[in-house]
Amino acid sequence: MRTLVVGAGQVGPHIALHLAERGEHVVLASRSASGPDHPRVERRHLDATDPRAVDDALVDVDVVHLCVHASAYRPDVWERELFPLESVVLDAAARHDVHVVLPESVYAFDTSDVLDARLHVAPRSSMGRIRARLLDLRAASPARTTSVVASDFYGPGASMALGGDRVLDPAVTGRPVRPLGRVDLPHAWTFLPDLAAAMVAAGEAPATVAGGSAIVLAPVVHATQRELATAYAREAGRARVRVRPVRAGVLRAAAPFSRSMAAMAEMSYLFTEPLLVDTRASIEDLGVAPTALEDAVRRSVATRVGGPRPAVRAS
Repeated sequence: MRTLVVGAGQVGPHIALHLAERGEHVVLASRSASGPDHPRVERRHLDATDPRAVDDALVDVDVVHLCVHASAYRPDVWERELFPLESVVLDAAARHDVHVVLPESVYAFDTSDVLDARLHVAPRSSMGRIRARLLDLRAASPARTTSVVASDFYGPGASMALGGDRVLDPAVTGRPVRPLGRVDLPHAWTFLPDLAAAMVAAGEAPATVAGGSAIVLAPVVHATQRELATAYAREAGRARVRVRPVRAGVLRAAAPFSRSMAAMAEMSYLFTEPLLVDTRASIEDLGVAPTALEDAVRRSVATRVGGPRPAVRAS
């Protein structure tokens, strides 16, 4: 398949490397033209909000992985940036018969019980309502789309994720870890390389490629926030880790003074309640099983402690 990956943030580079390590040539496009330094990854400049540029980029492409994040974690920014961007890409994809695969979050769905393949849309926040409207936009588009629903990220490149560098860096350096909410509740985590593998598989799945709009779950593992922080620390050779959670009430108190804090306060229910995901059906459909927590932690800590992160070059 001829594949275009759009976005060089947390997800796009993992997809590009997954394809490149299979021996495929892949184009990774972003405004910065940055990305992994790999002989099979071709970095290109692309403004995904420019209809003409996107139309040109999708010529002779079979699958586009649209992995562009908004510039800030705020509902007003998501509203302003994500809808025009997705509309441009979906319109071009429909014209060129390109399958669009997108990473999605759990925000739009009912997480009060185990989240499974039924994926009942029931947003509980303004951010969740935006995600639900984006799913509606994809369903209404004539383009073929697959949304791959991930839980909170962890792993190499999870720079601002609550299971990524925000826990990893202090855990391996001996500083206090400041997770959010209740630290001893089970929580679903998605290893970024697993999400990349799931998205590639979704783009190649015959049933999905046949048409329409599909939603599938990415693989997850379950661990409490304390268990994840402890695993990072132990892998780095530390006997203990100091866990000092930020209570949800602190975010709510700060919400009137910061729109970013207000957004985080709205989403804090994900860390004050269990978050459980059953991905067995998706694993059967996509053939992608989750990486064991121990292996994922080992790879994450090795990237953080064992030397520089994978080379990234801007052209």
